[in-house]
Amino acid sequence: MRHPLSLLAAACLLAACSPSGPAQDTAPRPSADADARGADNGRPDESEAAQGTRLTVYSGDYEALRSGVPSGPGMPGYALVERTLRYNLSVGGNDISATRIPPAMDVEAAVLRPESDGVSVGGQRYVAPLSGTGDVLTRAIGQRITVEHTSGGAKQTDSGILLAVGDGLSLGLADGRVKVIRDYDNFSIIAGNDTLPREAALHWAVEAEKAGETAFALSYPMGGMAWRAEYRATISPGDDCRLALDGAALVVNRSGVAFDSARLTLVAGEPARTGNAGGGANRYRMAPQADMAEISAAPPAPRRSGEYHAYELPSASRIGNGAVERLPLFAPRAAVACERTYVVGDDAPGWVPPSPQLSPGYGGRSGELPVTATVSFDNSSDAGLGQPLPAGRMRVFDGDDFLGESALGHSPEGREVRLRVGTAFDLSAERKATSLEVDRNGRRITESFELVLGNAGDDAVTIRAIESMMRWSDWEIVASSVPVADKDAQSAEFEVPVPAKGETTLTYTVRYQWPEGIRL
Repeated sequence: MRHPLSLLAAACLLAACSPSGPAQDTAPRPSADADARGADNGRPDESEAAQGTRLTVYSGDYEALRSGVPSGPGMPGYALVERTLRYNLSVGGNDISATRIPPAMDVEAAVLRPESDGVSVGGQRYVAPLSGTGDVLTRAIGQRITVEHTSGGAKQTDSGILLAVGDGLSLGLADGRVKVIRDYDNFSIIAGNDTLPREAALHWAVEAEKAGETAFALSYPMGGMAWRAEYRATISPGDDCRLALDGAALVVNRSGVAFDSARLTLVAGEPARTGNAGGGANRYRMAPQADMAEISAAPPAPRRSGEYHAYELPSASRIGNGAVERLPLFAPRAAVACERTYVVGDDAPGWVPPSPQLSPGYGGRSGELPVTATVSFDNSSDAGLGQPLPAGRMRVFDGDDFLGESALGHSPEGREVRLRVGTAFDLSAERKATSLEVDRNGRRITESFELVLGNAGDDAVTIRAIESMMRWSDWEIVASSVPVADKDAQSAEFEVPVPAKGETTLTYTVRYQWPEGIRL
């Protein structure tokens, strides 16, 4: 049998395994068996409150993490961690370490900074965790091992220095021979506890001018965390459209560690990152830690954070590993002025052709079209809001009745927010082209359309018909049964009243003109 027990044997021989279950620590922990020359630095205060963990999570990549991805360097999401670690140092040189490294940590960007004068960090070394039996054997080269194997139907045991691995194990025996064992049952590493790492660790060489407890700030970026906003908008009954708006943050953690009690800042923004795991994280500096006693329990107000907006949560938060946490984002707004409208034709491609299009079938969709119910509001203080709204999902209710949901991009203060919440059941639209004239000599296209809008409901409504001018960029409406309410470079809007249990027909004619020299 060809080494069927090698993986199990390796695991057993590295006997002091980590406890089973998800890691409950939030970040690298000062190692309990840290090697210190002349100082016991392995017994720091490791409570979350004492260590003052700060966690800054950036938006973006939420859905990728929410669906579940393997944990490790370079995974989606981005967060900055800063944690206070305390060690007892002796005068002179000290070797200190931290274990329980998050799998998604960018170890190349990790920085340990002493918070006391007279202490300096001379070097930093990262030791990767064991990644499998092959890694165990590679790291054991040069160590004494014992190999159990079967030869001639009998069990045998050989001990020696592991010289090479590959097509079997090459052992240097005590009598000077080199023995190659290609088929083995298991192996054990003598003194493996002293030579092989039990888990990932960061090690530092520290110089101290005096002995005593010293605090260090360990900061690093990592993947595996992201967030997005989740909104609920509830329209109040009455003739005036008013909605109550509540916002929460959904934070997903796939980093491999839990944050039991961390000061959390959520940043609505996606900084540019390079292709490696580091992503230029050292360009970002954590904000100074706030005084916990001065923070109220009210949801946070956003502040500027470079080119982005940051929400500092007022109290410590728990972000479980593998969990999605829902946290308050801002204080609820009770009455935001809104407008309910019905729209047809707002899904045009928004593309300007490189030359005038003369084909009869090019004028846009014909036949039955959906009429979309929308809810809009101004993100302004006059309307009862006036604050940046991070990207997320907006769920809209009419009282207790669910209307629909809409994706919301980052929406700064002062911008109109328009939500498409669903297709109106009682409203209909049918569009057709009624005429097309092409005058090549006069460099003109004249085209007419008819749009029949129906209303099977009990109340009269107004439908906003958005008609895209798709044939060319230079156009004008020369005739219409309803006046043009608004227009931009590529479309015209008509506000069309439609009576209850009735219909209204919108007709219009558009004329395109192009200059000499345009090739058709």
